[in-house]
Amino acid sequence: MIKLVCNNQLFYRTISNYLLQKNIIITSTNQKHQIVIDIKDNQNVSKIDINGYKAEISLPIDINVLNSQILKKIIDINFPLGIYKYFPYKRVISYQEKKSLLSDIQNLIISNLLMNQEGIDKDNLYNLIWKRDKQIYINKLDTHLTNLKKKLNQELNLKINFQSNNKKLRLLID
Repeated sequence: MIKLVCNNQLFYRTISNYLLQKNIIITSTNQKHQIVIDIKDNQNVSKIDINGYKAEISLPIDINVLNSQILKKIIDINFPLGIYKYFPYKRVISYQEKKSLLSDIQNLIISNLLMNQEGIDKDNLYNLIWKRDKQIYINKLDTHLTNLKKKLNQELNLKINFQSNNKKLRLLID
């Protein structure tokens, strides 16, 4: 998930809307996040900092150019998953030449479990994935967890397990 910080409200709203259209989740300031995009708008230049990658773009700017610069940078951000690499914004887990493309639901599961290494409440995870469901069906989540576990084992020989204790779900990597 991305935390967006911007001193220009028009840029903030435009970039937020763009990222939401690309199914990239923006968090509020009090939630956990994987990436911080900080945009400082001065009179003649915008300074962008994305997890330490810094760039300056002269103003005036075509908003599509700004969006493209942001997307180009965040698409390659990855996180370790044991000896594997997890690319949340490509929805890919890879190792050497092998790749496994994740569905949106699988990507949300992995992303939230990595951000909440101490565990995430199963009901909260369910609500993050299926926002419109009025009732929670934990067996629906459990089915997706099982399918994700099998997929990663078959495609990458990556052995993951899920530990559930008092409705707290944790990711375990062998």
